[in-house]
Amino acid sequence: MKKKLFKLTVLILLFIPTAVYANNQRTAVFISDLHIGQGALNGKWVPTEDFRWPNALKGFLTEISKEHGDAIDLVIVGDFLEMWQLPEDIKCNGPTADLGCTVDEMEELTRRILANHSTTIASLRSFSARGKNRVHVIPGNHDAALLLDEIWTLVFEKLGGDKDRIHLVANGIWSTPDGRVVADHGHQIGSDVNRYDKWPVITEKKNGETHLFRVWGELFVQRLFNDEEAEYSIIDNISPESAGVRYRMADRGLWKSVGDVAKFISFNLWETSLKQKGKFLGREHDENNQPKWNLKIARDHGHKLIVSGLAPDDAFRKTLVDDNDQSEALRKELDILVRSTPDTELQLLCDLAAINSEEFGADSGVTCDDPTLGGSLSSMLIPRKWILRSHIKDIIKKNNKYKKMNIYIYGHTHKYEDKWNLKVNSMKSVSVLNTGAFQRLVSEDKLKDIAKQRGISVERALRALDVNDLPPCYTSVVVNYKNGYPKPELKMWYMPEEASTGHFVGLNDKRCQIIEKD
Repeated sequence: MKKKLFKLTVLILLFIPTAVYANNQRTAVFISDLHIGQGALNGKWVPTEDFRWPNALKGFLTEISKEHGDAIDLVIVGDFLEMWQLPEDIKCNGPTADLGCTVDEMEELTRRILANHSTTIASLRSFSARGKNRVHVIPGNHDAALLLDEIWTLVFEKLGGDKDRIHLVANGIWSTPDGRVVADHGHQIGSDVNRYDKWPVITEKKNGETHLFRVWGELFVQRLFNDEEAEYSIIDNISPESAGVRYRMADRGLWKSVGDVAKFISFNLWETSLKQKGKFLGREHDENNQPKWNLKIARDHGHKLIVSGLAPDDAFRKTLVDDNDQSEALRKELDILVRSTPDTELQLLCDLAAINSEEFGADSGVTCDDPTLGGSLSSMLIPRKWILRSHIKDIIKKNNKYKKMNIYIYGHTHKYEDKWNLKVNSMKSVSVLNTGAFQRLVSEDKLKDIAKQRGISVERALRALDVNDLPPCYTSVVVNYKNGYPKPELKMWYMPEEASTGHFVGLNDKRCQIIEKD
């Protein structure tokens, strides 16, 4: 009798979570990085406008709503709006380099964006009004202004103004009611140059007026895109995002202060390190068993350590080793930067140098001596694995609900990633996915292929291609519940803008590759 009661109790305890959340275990669809901006003026797209695909989004929303019975949580995982690329008459000249637009300037920009993308906004409003659909908007770095009441009110009303259907994720972290699926934009991961130090606080009052913080990524990277997109149409449609900047520099030399370029080269190293998949340097280990490099030797290497972390054919590497005054000035700036790099990040630089030494040979650069743990460098996804593990742990600390996280989804990098498992601690693993971007993109590797096929340099290909040359393919993550547990899937939506409808295709579908023109 006692055994029967025990078994019954266990079954009841196992059933309770499913019973409690059964009504809330809805399909969730995640898209990000639409970058809806200034739109068109006098019938012509503004050069900085990335979102030129209202029909593709409408078709996507119609399809997912139909497929899942008009009962979807659509989660826009940051950078819904493009609020860093400004029209000429909105100056945003803050009192310091770290302070930018006023609230009034952001309000004016928001009104223009909404007016110039009325078709897209109408599609989202129509989607949210169907059945039991809901729309959740997570602010990203490009649209952090959504956190301000004045700005969100404008967007909220245009999206339908229904508080039961339209939600702002004011803390920057969205989760399912059971806490098993968690999403944020991703700009707060590690030492990203786009992170806000006081997130989600994004303003400061100065001289009696409230200004938005202007992070370094906005001050430098986005200003570059603003200046260059008229000539380099796809400069920010390349994945990873830093690639366009590298090839622009290789094409026409430096364009900003040497100190800014040095900082960007360091950022580029972290971003391109996301490509370090499947490069095995030793057995897998946990965070308590990380290799210990000689950091004094690392600091003494200075710029040579940065050079060693770059591939031999990297445009930045070529610039750094050139024999000219600009390259020499860059090397000196990087010497200073490496000496002041925190220990944790310095160790990751050493890891990247060791990866390149393994792949390209010992003469590819310097190393940080032998690891004291005897060759126990992590097997793959270095250094992202450590950075994401720390970020997820920080999320879990914010709310007990997040302790149940099984799936973590982010965007920001514009580079989609299918599911991979991250061991957070000895008791917990989390599936990680990246939404990519709901806009037309080309990978750096594909851009190199195009250049090779056409017999031109990558820099020339960067100038020759237009966003309309890029494939009409857009990525998303769809999470369905099966037997009480969430199951994520990375999905590719294919729809030419002139078509009446589209459909989901495989990630390697040929239609999502650039077709060479005759």
